[in-house]
Amino acid sequence: MPNQTIDDFTNLLKDTLMSDRVSTHSTPLPILVENVKKQIAEDTSNDSAEKSKQLANLDTAYQIVVAELVGSN
Repeated sequence: MPNQTIDDFTNLLKDTLMSDRVSTHSTPLPILVENVKKQIAEDTSNDSAEKSKQLANLDTAYQIVVAELVGSN
């Protein structure tokens, strides 16, 4: 998983949520985030500092998406 920005992760989470809405089953957002975290942890192309940065970006993106979902209700 190459260097993902907060916007990259935000778009990934939103795109996955939107595609799940048209399918018969959807992945809960926390499970999706855990799956992405696992991919980051298992990625051998990044060192631990880069993995930490990626995880922080993912956490920030998750907070943005949740805030937008809560705000849209």
